[in-house]
Amino acid sequence: MTMFKRILRIVLYTLLILVAAVVGALVVLTKTERGRDNLAGIISTMASTDDQKVRVSGIDGIWSGALTVDHVVLEDRQGAWLVARKVAVDWSPLALLSKNFSAGRIGADRIELARLPVAGTQPRQGGATTLPVSLDIKQIDLPEIALGQALAGSGIAELAAKGAFKADAAPLALATSLNITRRDGKQGKLDASIHFAPADNKLDLDLKASEPAGGIIGTFVVDGQIVTQLTGRHQLTDKGNYVEANGDGDFQRFLPDNLKSLFAGKTSFDLAGTAIVTGGVEVERASIDSDAVHGTAAGIIDPNGASDLSVELAAKGPPIVLSLGSTVHPITAAIKDATARAFGDGKAPMVDIGASLVSVVAGGTRVDDLIGQVHSDGFDIQNRSGPVTIKLTAAGLNTDVATLAPLVTGRVCAGLAGSVSKDQVVVDEGTLRSDALNASVTATVALADLSMTLKMNADAASTALPSQISSVLGQRVQFSATATRDPDGAFTANALQLTSGTLSASGTASAQGTDVRADIKGTLGDVSVLSPLVGAKVGGAVGFALTASGARSAPDFSVSANSDSLTASGHAVKQIKLSASGKADIASPAADVSLTGSVDDQPLDLKASLVTTDGKRSINGLAVSLADNRVSGDLGLDDNLLPLGTLTLDAADIAPLARLA
Repeated sequence: MTMFKRILRIVLYTLLILVAAVVGALVVLTKTERGRDNLAGIISTMASTDDQKVRVSGIDGIWSGALTVDHVVLEDRQGAWLVARKVAVDWSPLALLSKNFSAGRIGADRIELARLPVAGTQPRQGGATTLPVSLDIKQIDLPEIALGQALAGSGIAELAAKGAFKADAAPLALATSLNITRRDGKQGKLDASIHFAPADNKLDLDLKASEPAGGIIGTFVVDGQIVTQLTGRHQLTDKGNYVEANGDGDFQRFLPDNLKSLFAGKTSFDLAGTAIVTGGVEVERASIDSDAVHGTAAGIIDPNGASDLSVELAAKGPPIVLSLGSTVHPITAAIKDATARAFGDGKAPMVDIGASLVSVVAGGTRVDDLIGQVHSDGFDIQNRSGPVTIKLTAAGLNTDVATLAPLVTGRVCAGLAGSVSKDQVVVDEGTLRSDALNASVTATVALADLSMTLKMNADAASTALPSQISSVLGQRVQFSATATRDPDGAFTANALQLTSGTLSASGTASAQGTDVRADIKGTLGDVSVLSPLVGAKVGGAVGFALTASGARSAPDFSVSANSDSLTASGHAVKQIKLSASGKADIASPAADVSLTGSVDDQPLDLKASLVTTDGKRSINGLAVSLADNRVSGDLGLDDNLLPLGTLTLDAADIAPLARLA
């Protein structure tokens, strides 16, 4: 028993010594100036990491309930980014015994925020977010907050902030109210109220901000430029995240030049909607108004349910002019209005898109009063695939392409029905109609390499074609072709067919790189249409053939024509065979020409060569014989292709030669 009492006494003395040591340490660390400096150093060390440093100095009033800190400095790898000066905390130390931090006021004489901290290099530890104690801060008072140029945009911005903050440790719940105002002679304020209770799946956000252009409170930042005036609210509901926002501002100066016209003047917006838990968006209301445009949207788009979303956009006055395309190939569109609707199965809704445009200008081509419609019976949004039909109608189409302009006179209508997928575009039926043209096309295009197959048919008024060829055609021209493009870019046109009046032709053509190849054959059943061209009355039928191959700019060619019988100025020309071969080089043409036949039963033979030397063209070796009469010689051609030279005439009877004139 005596031994037990002795041991108990030793233990008690030991505890008293330890308590005295702890109390002494606390007194030294909190009641003496040097001790408080040491305590500040301990706190700084414990709060710092390799990426972030905390420096605390000038601690006082720890146990009095009026804690003060001379300054707190936060640093990252680039240096100090935040300094808090003359921090004061009116708190209740004894409340910590019940796991509560209660403060009547937390304030600082001045906060200096130069920039935002840089990201750390050490990975953050995972785990749930918890609080060791509940917090109740009845008043936050920050009369001077200085924002550096990196945050203010230019110069230094001076703010003041007041508010309150409360947090329950278990279950976690946060509530705060905050008021921020400018104090540097500029207008601007922000009022925010936040209530976050994750256990109840609740997040309420009420945000109101108002500030002139160039402000920094409650703003959006775009490329360093600021758009202001915003009121917002967020709430976490059973359906999802509900958001309301409205505001206005001058957004035009922050947009690309080609979109500035949409947001001319002051632009206001108002939206309310829910990001639903199933992954879609329900738009209760959405509107945007500028001096130029009014737009609205409402409905729901839900990939895992039903969708019905409508969007409308309309010009308020003159049409909205947008500059599209590139600087090299600009496209200017003047839009009156546009609509879009997606409805039905959320994964593959039906889609309707419509637009009305005053004009579209691209290069030397202008389309007036264009109405466009796009429809899909079910477009798979995720896989970007589905059936598509497109209809375009224009009151007029004007172009500086001389060969195209006559074909697109009057009202022009274009249509397309097919399907698109991530791999290919299929055109089951495409049409183009005008006063002069009726054309149709089917095609399949692989998107990976742009390889394609195409089939087209066209019926056009011959008067819409160049006068050089329209004179040999009937009233209408029918053309058809099938074509392919391989993955290497080689283009081949097969089954080319052209018919008009008594003219018919067929063949193939291809192009690969800079090389071309063509093989065309045909007949002209009545050559009388050529009479105005040859200056004499002619009749009969002729067959012809053309082949070409080689470089696109100078292919080798061969042309032939034959006829059993023709009439010219009342004379019969039989067994005609014409051939020409050479190089179709505009800068340096060359050809060998021969013609055989009989005129009034007398043999006809003609030979000549077209050559180009040093840019000068000439006809060499000209030799014409009819019966016993001959003409021969060489001729030079001037810039107007008029002949100059000497011919040798050997004619026993010149009358047969005169008939050829």
